[in-house]
Amino acid sequence: MKKSDDVISTQTFLILTLAFSLLFGCILNANTTIGIDAFAKKNSKTSYSDRASSRGSGNGSRDKASDTTSDLGKQGGEPTVPLPVETPTNSKFVIINFDDSHESDYTYAKPILDKYGFKATFFEVCNWIETGYHDKDISITWQQIAALQQDGMDIEAHTMTHPNLNGLSQSDLDYEIGQSKQCLENHGFNPTIFAYPNGEGSDDPKVVNTVAKYYDLARAAKSSALTLLQCGDGVENNKQQNTYCETYLSNGELTPANRYSINSWAHKHIDNDCSVNGNGASATSSTSNGEPDTCKKIRHEYNNAQMFQKFVTAVNNAYSYNKDGIVSAIPIIVYHTLVNYPDLSDSNRPIDTTVNLFDAEMKYLQDNGFKVLTMADLRYDTNSKSLYIKSS
Repeated sequence: MKKSDDVISTQTFLILTLAFSLLFGCILNANTTIGIDAFAKKNSKTSYSDRASSRGSGNGSRDKASDTTSDLGKQGGEPTVPLPVETPTNSKFVIINFDDSHESDYTYAKPILDKYGFKATFFEVCNWIETGYHDKDISITWQQIAALQQDGMDIEAHTMTHPNLNGLSQSDLDYEIGQSKQCLENHGFNPTIFAYPNGEGSDDPKVVNTVAKYYDLARAAKSSALTLLQCGDGVENNKQQNTYCETYLSNGELTPANRYSINSWAHKHIDNDCSVNGNGASATSSTSNGEPDTCKKIRHEYNNAQMFQKFVTAVNNAYSYNKDGIVSAIPIIVYHTLVNYPDLSDSNRPIDTTVNLFDAEMKYLQDNGFKVLTMADLRYDTNSKSLYIKSS
């Protein structure tokens, strides 16, 4: 009888052990996917129209438009580059930026960054600070910017008035680019990095030369968030365009990607593309009777779930480049204003990011072992002509 009882006890123990293992495995698997599933709540829709809708009211309330598409979008492929000379030991890095001097930088973004122990770079437009409102939002104050810096945030320059720099006179360029540095210095900050308004100007030698007079680095806006530390701007005819970050090529032309055109991705939930006759043809193509095709604007709108997916894709694009703890690429994500809406479908402004989405994205970075840096952590090595991450 005792031997039978022992057999039953052994069988019971094995069954309980197996059940516990299966239960633990389910919990672990659920935890690895909950970050993405948290925002998975809407389906994609697609439609076309000849014109994009109006921007909407100042409170960000969404005006329904007929020319909207809603899809996930994809980050483009990136070239392979040699490894930089100086590299850190962790391979998961990302840089967070905020542009345009919104009060939400301080009231919404800072508490969430503090919650996860992250620092970010804030690019300030000097004449928009303490103006009350700009772009229909409350402006940040000098006191709030000082508090950001005191807490370890990075403060950098973003012009005086946020114009398109292309085509400006030299005196206007010196004012917008050079005076913005002086303006911040007058308030106790020391900017060494510049950001082009709307990402425009990094391909204009006159603009770049002016930026180079005042700053060490400059950030542009590209379709990909990924910055290659040895620069390079893609692969052409199976040959990498460049593997160094010098400003000019030997023939005197601007290097396609250089220390004054650092990649970044703007976290915008609305963007516009051009599709000819709705079939994706080139804007220069013609119909069968020789008449030029008509370009139809396509408005892409993304809700919280879709923007979260785009964010996850963007920050993980460096995975294939950063091997064995050696970093050769780093994604840079640019936010503008945070709004307290339940979902981005409630907003008609491309620059809006909801507070709950930003919190979820920062949580994703923390949960997945990313180290969040500022632009000030990027440096330029004049010997190797490459960017590197300074040692902490």
